Amino acid sequence: MRTPVWVRFFATCVIAMAVIVSTFMFSGAIVRARGADEMIRVTGSAKKPIRSDLILWSGNVSYQAPTVAQAYAAVKAGAQKVTTYLTEKGIKADEIQTSAITTTPQYSTITTPGPNGSSNSSQRLDGYVLSQTINVKSEDVDRVSRISREVTDLIASGVSFSSNEPQYLYTKLSDEKVAILGEAAKDARRRAEEIAKASGGSLGEVRFARMSPLQITPQFSTEVTYDGQNDTTSLNKTITAIVTIGYAVR
Repeated sequence: MRTPVWVRFFATCVIAMAVIVSTFMFSGAIVRARGADEMIRVTGSAKKPIRSDLILWSGNVSYQAPTVAQAYAAVKAGAQKVTTYLTEKGIKADEIQTSAITTTPQYSTITTPGPNGSSNSSQRLDGYVLSQTINVKSEDVDRVSRISREVTDLIASGVSFSSNEPQYLYTKLSDEKVAILGEAAKDARRRAEEIAKASGGSLGEVRFARMSPLQITPQFSTEVTYDGQNDTTSLNKTITAIVTIGYAVR
């Protein structure tokens, strides 16, 4: 016996309604599951002032003369005067190093008239410039920093000496890194707790944590770069640690 059309139609409608209801129920489960995954993402930071404990400083003695021998003698005499000056100022002998002497020929271009209004050019050797670099590496930061500013006394005495800017370094960064990142993490948690409390919830487990490169900047600087910074121009600096942490919310 054949099933009437109206029966088949009714059965189809019942099946369709069942599919729709189950779809809504499944959608509700997804929403609740997503709700369980809610997370607070916060950024914490910590700062600490530091003072450089190592200084690198260098200067160059250079002379020009018609012959290599003359320029060499002048450079050797000048470098000896610089070394003596530095040791008399209190810099230790083992903190001073001298580089090899470099030689640079000096040429000038000579132009002479040629036929039909043309000209000929040639190179003439005028002499040689010889130079030697004197490097200082010391933990006596204040002394060397002061001497680097007073070294113009050498120029006044006739020494052809040019001074470079000192580099100020901090050698205990590895000792500070763990502690300051810990402080930044504590700051992040305090922020997250305040947000959770204000919204009527509480913090759960840590979902993720990301540490940004340390920022070592001149004191009072607010500059931050993506790759981090390591300032060598300032005696007094600030270390800044930044962490981003995601907490589950209950």
